Amino acid sequence: MNEPTEFHQRSAAVALVNLFSKTHFDICALQSIAKVLGKEARCAGRDFDALRAVHCVDWADMGTDLARMVKEKTLEVLELPAQVIDAVDAEQHKPKVVEKLRLAFWRRP
Repeated sequence: MNEPTEFHQRSAAVALVNLFSKTHFDICALQSIAKVLGKEARCAGRDFDALRAVHCVDWADMGTDLARMVKEKTLEVLELPAQVIDAVDAEQHKPKVVEKLRLAFWRRP
């Protein structure tokens, strides 16, 4: 399988920031991001079914603990570090967050 290019990773980073910045969880966005990164095979199984169950549920309605777990499982599906959540939550300026995300999973040869 081909490794994602910088273009793929940058577009996935923007999409991930957008996903976590919305008022609700969107499983379709997760599937799109996974496809861009070549991780679509990871969109299966019981954990993914649990994510699908909270599709379109507002983050606020999940409560703090479940919202964090959903974000962590999202990153687990994408094989990204959990620290990405803190980067997205802590930053107000999206371009900075996108750059941090790009650096979080950009593989250098």
